Amino acid sequence: MRLQYYPDTDSAYIEISGCLGVETVEVADVVNIDLGEHGELVGIELERASKHLDSSVLSKIEKEGSLLGLS
Repeated sequence: MRLQYYPDTDSAYIEISGCLGVETVEVADVVNIDLGEHGELVGIELERASKHLDSSVLSKIEKEGSLLGLS
């Protein structure tokens, strides 16, 4: 898994797998999920990420480009 932060849209994306998402589903006001060809979860998008994630985590992601190996 990899966590990426996009400051221009204030969104974070958790990439679950390297598969291509073919459908996006809104599951909550600020949470969308991407599903693969067979309905499998491939990613999670969090909108307004700076309101929901610790600023030190976001700063580290911005410096490093992404965080890998999340568990």
